[in-house]
Amino acid sequence: MIKTTINRPMYFYLMIFCLFMNSLLGFALLYIDNNNLAYFVLTASIILYINIFHPNNTQKNAFFICMVIATTVCSVITIVLGWEYGFQNWLITFCFVSITVPFPDRKSFYILALIECIIYFILYFWIKLDLANKNLTFLNIFFALTNIIGLFGFIIFAERILKWSFTMEKAFLEDEIEKMKNMVYIDKLTGLYNRHKIDIIIANININIEKIKQFYVVFSDIDNFKKINDQYGHDAGDKILTTVSNILKRELRQDDIAARFGGEEFLIVLNDMTKDKLNDEKAYNIIEKIRRKIESSYIVYKGNKIKVSMTFGMVSSGGYKDVRQMIKDADEKMYIGKRSGKNKVVFDSYNMTVNIDEISKNDDMFNE
Repeated sequence: MIKTTINRPMYFYLMIFCLFMNSLLGFALLYIDNNNLAYFVLTASIILYINIFHPNNTQKNAFFICMVIATTVCSVITIVLGWEYGFQNWLITFCFVSITVPFPDRKSFYILALIECIIYFILYFWIKLDLANKNLTFLNIFFALTNIIGLFGFIIFAERILKWSFTMEKAFLEDEIEKMKNMVYIDKLTGLYNRHKIDIIIANININIEKIKQFYVVFSDIDNFKKINDQYGHDAGDKILTTVSNILKRELRQDDIAARFGGEEFLIVLNDMTKDKLNDEKAYNIIEKIRRKIESSYIVYKGNKIKVSMTFGMVSSGGYKDVRQMIKDADEKMYIGKRSGKNKVVFDSYNMTVNIDEISKNDDMFNE
């Protein structure tokens, strides 16, 4: 069953981590009564928060600003608290991240990486070696200088040779392409698969239909939907579609498939999974439980309480060689249910249509 997720931009959680660590640091500084530095760090946290959640900020600008703030905070803390706390080491990480971002135009990040190298160099000689108070030999300065230049130089040149940034950009683009494909296949209103995607799924099932274990096709339609639209308007209809879709997402199993087939029509495919082997009774129980959930739901629209119900037609794959024929037969059974009172599951192969009232008495079968 398709699950909808919040689509966060790349580096969002990395920036959230930066915000969390920065805020934690600010409160720790307050705890040790270093108030001036604490206020500086907490102010930086506020700026980070505004930057991350600003609606008009692009992810490139947001991440660049985040890197600048993080670089500034670590540099200032190193100057105030000293070298032994290790905040200057973050500059090495920031440099690596700056030169491997996947954005097409990386010039500003390369400049930032160079600045981070220079800052580390200055901090090392100013804070670590304390040039003003130590008599350093040529060898001290030479080795320190060589190691710092070598460290950052290796990171920068390795990136150019190994193409880390292009690898990350390719992965980023592939991820974006996959998201775009999903957008093409997902119905925007309901979050379920759309007709285009279900047609692809049907074609794939047809190719392997003789190899697939037993499965069930269910065609369903919201009862009195046109009447509701005419009486209350399309916004009310949209709320009902969303309500029904959310129930389908919750109640169907992980490998089951649900799609908005068109308008108020939905198509469901119940798969025979190894861990939950299906038979006619189990398949019926799944759909009947969904029917009952929908029957007990309602929407409130402009002060009106609107009840929702749905009629289902179901067929088993036994004896079929074409899913489209299964859909056609499930559609016909659904209309039998419409003509015989609506709000029911029609599944002739298990003779369930005559036993709905009897099964409804057994509430234990449909407990949450």
